[in-house]
Amino acid sequence: MLSIDLPKDIEKDFVDVVQNSYSGNVKLAITSLLKLHEKYRWKDQLSEDVESIRSEIRRKGGIHS
Repeated sequence: MLSIDLPKDIEKDFVDVVQNSYSGNVKLAITSLLKLHEKYRWKDQLSEDVESIRSEIRRKGGIHS
């Protein structure tokens, strides 16, 4: 079994989402969260990589011919 200590306000939000969107089914809520993470995490990583490259180019003075 997994146990997570969350701040009280986040725990309340989580419980509300589970109750309202998943009929109280915590397993279904966590499974959905993991599927979303799997589906969209690569987009976050790509965005971070692009921003890192842009920062490095700016740091070196931009692109010149």
